[in-house]
This record gives sequence, structure tokens and C-alpha cells, in this order.
Amino acid sequence: MLVSCRQLLQRPVEKVLFAEDFESYPDNSTLPDGWWYEGSKAVRIEKGRLRADANLDNNGEDYGASTIWLDRTFGGDLRVEFDAHVLASDGDKNNINFFFLFVDPSGRPLSQTKDERSDGEYGKYHALNGYVFTFLADGDPDKARFRMRDEPGFNLLQENFAYECRQHKTYHVAVTKKGSRIGFAVDGTVYLDKVDDAANPEHKSGIIGFRTWHTDLWWDNVKVTQLQR
Repeated sequence: MLVSCRQLLQRPVEKVLFAEDFESYPDNSTLPDGWWYEGSKAVRIEKGRLRADANLDNNGEDYGASTIWLDRTFGGDLRVEFDAHVLASDGDKNNINFFFLFVDPSGRPLSQTKDERSDGEYGKYHALNGYVFTFLADGDPDKARFRMRDEPGFNLLQENFAYECRQHKTYHVAVTKKGSRIGFAVDGTVYLDKVDDAANPEHKSGIIGFRTWHTDLWWDNVKVTQLQR
């Protein structure tokens, strides 16, 4: 079936706002410009991937938590995609978390307040504004736990127990936001899908962060796309 020029012009055009595959950085280098970490100091670019070690097995980590921020504000309708791969996690915690559209309610840039969260302690993020997604095994790699929370207040918006979260396997994660509807998908299947009509006003813009707890893992192929309604 032929597609007319008019039909092509009417199709929504997606615009890639940011893409990073970490391939252009030397092995074992520090974070690129525009990124910073909080929590475990065992953070580096390794084999073209963004690695964070917060698994407390005396292998260079100093805290059991790690948060890595990209200092760039995104807003509107978005899709954020990335790959994640757990290398080790004592007790099969296999913790893959994501911070979405985070801002400081005081208006200060998060990069200016990073020293206040230098240990990466989870509770210190609960006073900020944004969405928190968790994808983890919590001791059972055959049944993943998915949660979507709203900050401030760590309010649970939705929860699902499904699929898996294993070590030594790469997962493709996609977070989407169209208006107030937010979705979280792994390997093409949506596990969380919620209209944000809960405790706090809808978060419309902010920065993104990659978070883990008691887990050694890497992230790769980060892409942020502007969606058209």
C-alpha cells in the first residue's frame, strides 16, 4: 500500500534530545562532563558502559548505594531508554532504579546540592520532586518487583510483581510520559502504567538519574526522545 506525502507529513515526528553509548571514553575513565555521582565512589566508564558498584564485597565501593545524575533538564512528553545489566548482588537484590524528572523544590540545581547527598542515602531523595522507578529481584530473581513512586513523600503510585530480574542478563528499559500518563516497560512489555493523579502535582520537567542499592551493575545506550501527541 502506497503512503501519500500528505500522510507522511501528518505522522508525528520524534526528536532525539540526548543519546550516549559511552563508547568514546577511555576504559576506566571518570564520568563524562555533565554527569556526577553520589554514594559509592566505585563509578567509572568501563568497556563502553557506565558502571556503578554498590555491592558491599570490598571491591572498591565505600557505600551500599549509588546515584548517577545527568545534569540536563528534560520536559514535555518523553521516552527515556537504556540497557541495564547486573554483574553481582549479594542476596540477589539485583536493584535497578531510575529517577525521572527530579528537581529541588527550593529551585536550586541538584548539582549545587550534591554534597548534601554525598553518601547516596535513599531518604535524602524523598524531599525532592520527581518520580522513582524500581525494578529489582529482592531476593527472588524469578519474580521482579516493579514500583512507581512520587516524590516528595515516597508515595506509591503503582506496584507489580512479574517477569524476572537476573544477574548476568541485559534488560532494555523504557520509561514514557505523555501528559500525566507514565509507563515503565522492560524488554518491550509494559509493567507499570499510571495516570499521575495522586499526592503531588504532575512533574513536568527535571533531570534523570540512575540509582542502585547493594548491587554492582552497568547501564548503556541511554536515549531521551521527545514524543509528539
